[in-house]
Amino acid sequence: MPNLDYKSAHRFVKDQRRAGNAVRWEGWDMVFWKPTRHGFTNVNGAFDRDKGRWGVESRVAVNSDGIWKVPNKNVKSS
Repeated sequence: MPNLDYKSAHRFVKDQRRAGNAVRWEGWDMVFWKPTRHGFTNVNGAFDRDKGRWGVESRVAVNSDGIWKVPNKNVKSS
């Protein structure tokens, strides 16, 4: 589980996008999107207009210490 400060969090998002992971910033939250055909019935479901597909979003919020704790399931290795 990567624990990221401000600078490394921005580097992480940039590197993950380069590796093909669908991650974006929404305010201070990192938002990860994974495709699934069951996304439209899931409480965390979201439609990606660019890809024209349903998927599931998961959010990683910054904690009170200024650290983002990203679960390993959201990290894509290159």
